[in-house]
Amino acid sequence: MINNPDLHMHTYYSDGKEAPAVVVRRALKADCDVCAITDHDGMGGVEEAVAEGKRLGLPVIRGVEFSAVWEAPVEGFEGVSHYMHILGYGMDPGYEPLKKKLAFILEKRAARNESLRQIFVAKGYPMTMEELKSYAVNGFVGKVAFARLFTDRGVCERPEEAFDRTDLLASPEVKAVHRYKIPAEEAIALINGAGGKAFFAHPFQLSFKPDRDESDETYRRRMEAVIRGLAQAGLAGIECYYPTHSPEQTEFLLDMAKRLGLLVSRGSDDHGENARLIKRMGNFSTQPDLSVLQWIEDFI
Repeated sequence: MINNPDLHMHTYYSDGKEAPAVVVRRALKADCDVCAITDHDGMGGVEEAVAEGKRLGLPVIRGVEFSAVWEAPVEGFEGVSHYMHILGYGMDPGYEPLKKKLAFILEKRAARNESLRQIFVAKGYPMTMEELKSYAVNGFVGKVAFARLFTDRGVCERPEEAFDRTDLLASPEVKAVHRYKIPAEEAIALINGAGGKAFFAHPFQLSFKPDRDESDETYRRRMEAVIRGLAQAGLAGIECYYPTHSPEQTEFLLDMAKRLGLLVSRGSDDHGENARLIKRMGNFSTQPDLSVLQWIEDFI
């Protein structure tokens, strides 16, 4: 019986701090009985994690976390683009359409990084891509690599400052360079085609544009309308148990999953030891109903 799963973890193959094997060893130390490696838009570290899990006797599920956009009309909330993350579990890594899409997203990421680099060069901050890679763990270049470079050069005192300054990462030019987001229905189809299950990650982080001021009640109705539409497209479940979800929010999501006939997952969104104080292994506000998590056994 599954007792302590954690199906949302990141390694240095995306924006985590640690090698896949290190993450798996920490998961074992945290008394997880099954875990999933779910790096952003890539599966480069999965096989290392699976191998370490086999060595230690800890089941590791192959996973991914897609940055996605849902452009389809949402009843009652038309004219809005919805942005979310879609988690995939249990995919065949050899599924060719999935491999091709992940390679395409990697190319898009590289193009985005080059656009950002050119913006900063024009602002008077010369830098090469090789320099940026030296500030990136495992060669994964993201905005954190830029922030670390600025900190090391004394442009700012700490990386967080680079994200706040309107002449650096918070500048209009930088904000205008958007990360590629896969259509949500395509992400779900790829996950399902590879033999996996697709889940809506951390639902209370659903965002949309154009932004609108709305009450919590309206936001929850929007969330349910989006998830209902995604369920019709093949979404299997919802990440109900999550470190920033209050007990009341968790109950709301569990009730939604039950009404919509969806599965339930549990994930910490861990990015490395001491990387994020709230999002870390074992840090949940609500004890899980283990009966709704037993579907996980199908993947171990």
